[in-house]
Amino acid sequence: MKTITIRRLDLQFDAGQITKGSTEQQARQALDLINLTLQREPFGLGAQLFAHRDEIEVESGENSD
Repeated sequence: MKTITIRRLDLQFDAGQITKGSTEQQARQALDLINLTLQREPFGLGAQLFAHRDEIEVESGENSD
């Protein structure tokens, strides 16, 4: 199997809609939900996102919609 790695990928999502807890907890929950979707059959890619603790930078802010 050929593996492709993408580094320095940003993830932006509406916190508090589906995820709960601290900013870090919500980020982890979002990654878990995305990974479930990426692996779901029959349309899943068999892909997985990895969050390396020593490289995670979490920012939080409010949108002015």
